[in-house]
Amino acid sequence: MNEQPAAMHAPDLPELSAYLDGELDAGGRQRIATHLAGCATCAAHLAELQALSAGFRALPDEKLGFDLAGVIEGRLAHLPRPPAVRRRDWWSGLPVAIGAAASIAAGVFMGSTLVAGSAATAPRMAALRVFDTMPPGNLCIGLESCYVKGSVK
Repeated sequence: MNEQPAAMHAPDLPELSAYLDGELDAGGRQRIATHLAGCATCAAHLAELQALSAGFRALPDEKLGFDLAGVIEGRLAHLPRPPAVRRRDWWSGLPVAIGAAASIAAGVFMGSTLVAGSAATAPRMAALRVFDTMPPGNLCIGLESCYVKGSVK
């Protein structure tokens, strides 16, 4: 079998590692064994994994000689405990709620007086008609858009 490009290789490194560790089912083992017989690149990767695995097995088995859990528990016993979370009563947020309600009420009141207008603001608003979006001589969409009430005779 010809050597395939790297993008078309069927087994990747985790699959080769699973093959080496005997974690694949019979179909998976057969598929990778068939691929390894014809692909020198994958066979070289498998040989590197085998050498790495043998190197890990050759490392000495280190032992601490004592139980580290007892040392950690002893150190944790001397640490101060975090303070308990204080439960807030329902009425502790009452001043904030009253302030928020008062702010909303004041905003609604001021906004409604600005929108409603009054008789005192009418002459000032009439003077601003020179800045109207409809210049003189333009076609009106309807009577209410071009004429002020009471000016039509």
